[in-house]
Amino acid sequence: MDRQLDEVFNYASDWEKWSDWFEGVYDFKPTTETKKGNGARYAYKAKMMGLYVQVETEIHDFVINKGWVGKVTKGMPNQTQWIFEINDEGTKFTYMLEYKLPIPIIGPLLDKFILKPHWIKIIEKSLQNLNQKLQ
Repeated sequence: MDRQLDEVFNYASDWEKWSDWFEGVYDFKPTTETKKGNGARYAYKAKMMGLYVQVETEIHDFVINKGWVGKVTKGMPNQTQWIFEINDEGTKFTYMLEYKLPIPIIGPLLDKFILKPHWIKIIEKSLQNLNQKLQ
């Protein structure tokens, strides 16, 4: 992104803007008094492959202009990592998602052929949306 690191970080770390650019998530509400940074929790709805689920995520390892880790406390277990770095174009934003599909035997196949490709599309589209919002 051709924007300064602090501008990208401030926009991307604002939970009130997440549903504006992150695909498939909406109706964010803080569930703690802390609304930004370590210990902040957000309840929200997520749409995944036609299913709507309630999710709550807690923020860990929050460092201004560097990133944070989001750990799901309610919903399908997963963890995200948001990393912000300066690069030649301005700012590099990396989003990582870790999860394990809790379905014995067929879980890895469902993940490989259905879930993972779907997640990749969501993340790519979300990053495109973020880039457009910051132009």
